[in-house]
Amino acid sequence: MAENPNRIKPSATAAASGLGRDSAVIGLVCTAHFFSHFYIFAIPPMLPLIKADLGVSYTEMGLLLTLFSLASGGAQYFMGVLVDRIGARWVLTGGMTLLAGAISMMGVVPVYGALAAFALAAGLGNSVFHPADYTILGARVRPGRIGRAFSFHTFAGMAGFTVAPVAMTFLATAWDWRTAFVIVGVAGLLIVGLLLSQMHLLDDRRSAEPALAKTQPGLGLRAIVSPPVLYMFLFFFVVALVMMGMTGFTPAALKTLFGMSLVDANLVLTGFLAAMAAGVLFGGFVADRLQRLDVVAAVGFVGAAVALVLVALTRMPYPAILTVFMFAGFMIGMISPSRDMMVRNVSPPGASGRVFGFVSVGLDLGGVAAPLFFGWLMDRGLPEGVFIGAAAVLLVAIVAGAGANRYVARPAAAAE
Repeated sequence: MAENPNRIKPSATAAASGLGRDSAVIGLVCTAHFFSHFYIFAIPPMLPLIKADLGVSYTEMGLLLTLFSLASGGAQYFMGVLVDRIGARWVLTGGMTLLAGAISMMGVVPVYGALAAFALAAGLGNSVFHPADYTILGARVRPGRIGRAFSFHTFAGMAGFTVAPVAMTFLATAWDWRTAFVIVGVAGLLIVGLLLSQMHLLDDRRSAEPALAKTQPGLGLRAIVSPPVLYMFLFFFVVALVMMGMTGFTPAALKTLFGMSLVDANLVLTGFLAAMAAGVLFGGFVADRLQRLDVVAAVGFVGAAVALVLVALTRMPYPAILTVFMFAGFMIGMISPSRDMMVRNVSPPGASGRVFGFVSVGLDLGGVAAPLFFGWLMDRGLPEGVFIGAAAVLLVAIVAGAGANRYVARPAAAAE
């Protein structure tokens, strides 16, 4: 009897150690992801100030955002290849250094041409986060906590989006836009120092799954032309299409459809986004407990689609509209961790970086297509089409998720 505590103690100690390591890894990766999204939204609030200071046009200001987005989206797959070749921790710290350094330099350079060059460099640095972050989390966090790790990762990015406009406006008001860029850039470089001091925690090659350490040669294009990966690319594309469309056109559609004031319409959008953030955190627990991730996606998207169609086809009082939109946002957010785990499940051994890099390009393309598609609906005088169109696109995501899951399920069935 006296020996039992001695046997249990090492096991409990090991469990606590594993939990502490998981938490440290998640904290480091999520902090980096927070800054990635912070920097994306750090530039737009400063554009009027930059325009007034440098005397350039709005078109030239818009080009800064275009250069950032093109570099970020266009390089993601190649950064994924690099992740698989040399390890995610080196790509993550290198990209974070480039991104934070370029943002800081945007506050130093005196002419527009140099500003544009550093915006391009910042976008290139930003391209590393999805392939590197997901590879590290998938390799270093224990399987029973990966869903929650992915949910915290997504939530940290959303927090970066939320904080950036307020922080940049405060810093620019207290000093000026140049000082604001320098301060937030230096803050990012301090985070690089933190990452470098904890590189042993970020080593994806020390995975408990040896297959993850086997790297495919060359660009590994065969890994991304497989049906399950292409299904997940479509999944990412249509989800981004809905998200960017809803974010950009919900206030205008509600104003046209119901005669809402812009204040009330934007409050609905705020409720939608806040509920989505809550759904992301809840979805991590769901993803860790359920094996059929495609079913989770189907339930969430069907619920959101029904809610959006209900708004489009009925005349509800304002509180009901706000509630329905919050429900839709929660259901869409709940899918995010399951979506990321589905990508991990369809990634061939040694190709996690390039697969996550490739499907993340779908997010960028969805963001490009959304203004065109939903703007066309508004121009045609179909404000209800914004919500019905979003619901229809969510049904496409269900099909894509089910298609990807078929290929994941086959090996398990064959092994039985």
